[in-house]
Formats: sequence, C-alpha cells, structure tokens
Amino acid sequence: MLEIVEKLVSLLPSSDGGGWIIDGGCHFGEFASCAINKFPTSNILSFEPDSDSWECAQKNIGFHDQIEIVKAALGAKKGQAEFFRGPCSATNSLLPRPVEELRPYYPKQAFLKGGTIVDVFTIDEECEKRGIKEVDVLKLDLQGGELAALGDAQALLESGLAKVIIIEAVFIKKYQNQPLLWEIWRYLEAYGYTLYSLEEIKIGLYHTEKISLRHGQWNQCDAIFIARSIRRVLDK
Repeated sequence: MLEIVEKLVSLLPSSDGGGWIIDGGCHFGEFASCAINKFPTSNILSFEPDSDSWECAQKNIGFHDQIEIVKAALGAKKGQAEFFRGPCSATNSLLPRPVEELRPYYPKQAFLKGGTIVDVFTIDEECEKRGIKEVDVLKLDLQGGELAALGDAQALLESGLAKVIIIEAVFIKKYQNQPLLWEIWRYLEAYGYTLYSLEEIKIGLYHTEKISLRHGQWNQCDAIFIARSIRRVLDK
C-alpha cells in the first residue's frame, strides 16, 4: 500500500524537499517504521494513547530523530476521555464494543474494558503548534474514531494540504457509533477529497466457526483518498 501512496505523493513534491506524515494510531510503530523507509526525508508525528503500546513504539522507532510519538489519542476536541482496553492491544479504542446479542465480526478474545483515562488531542491544534502547513500523508487507524478525528482537522482539510489520506474503514460496525466507509467517504468528499482505492480488504471473520455466508461479509479495509491537487495532476 505504501508504494501506491509514495507514487501519489510524488506527483506533488514537498516545496522544501521534506514533508510531514501524521500517523494516528501508532500502536507498536509498524506504519511509521515502513513510512520512514519510503519517505526518508519526512518528519513523522505519531499518536498512541495506550501506555503499553506507546512504550513498545518508543523502543521500536523512538530512536529516529524524525519521528515523534505523542502519548495521546486523536479526537474531535482536546481534553481527556475514557479509553477501552483489552488483551488484543491493536483493538483498543475510545469507543466501547456494541451492546447487542448478534455475533460480532471481531475476535472473541478482543473484548474491551473501560476505566482508563487518556489525553485526547486534535489534528488542527497539533499542526498549528508545530507550524505544520502541509501533510504528505495523513493516516488514521483509530478503531472507530477516524471520523471524530477528522471533525477537528477542518483547517487542514479545507486547505487541501493533506495530500493523501489513509483511513482504516469498516463495512460492518465493531464499536458503538463507529462510522462505516460511506460516512467517511461522504465527509471527505465535502472537502474535495476523492477515493483512489481500497486496499487490504478483509473478508469474513477473525474467529473459527462453521463456514457460512457470514464468511463472505466484507469486514474492513484501508481506504486511500486524494486531494484535489493530486487528482488534477493524476487525471490531466
């Protein structure tokens, strides 16, 4: 996927030869580690609210001078919020699991428990604090919190200076009030962003049960959106 993103970003090189990458949902630093290899002159601003995951990310990628890992979640407004944690740290979220009796589309062992309080920052405020005017890649993997985080990225979105946006999006809800792909797509279209492709599409279930039509259900994907400026160059 990053090879595609690299080619898209290259259509509009950064004016200073470098660039910024915002990594919402750093986890253990997997994305940032790959991104710094693809974009060696870039600065990466990562956000991870879970203390254990943040410490692991610090060990894995914290030695890079160009990577900063902020111990906070990204959300719609600055403050603090309850954080829901479980044994599968990649599924930790600001949102709880749905309250329903239907069988879920996430692993049975990926239950979440609340009670942890974390800091929440916003994209626009963090960009303003650091003087970030242009973002080559905005990646959000926030376990249901992607649309909320975009809600306070209006300055960045209105300017169109977030060139490529990567969003983890779902076709079926796994958290309470989680937006589906079409809701994120509609929101970004209002700012002139268009869908480029769907990558890493996952179909079916994460746990074993008798094979049924449920295994054909589209589950989640990484959606790549591009700014008007990229679209104009791409389609000329």
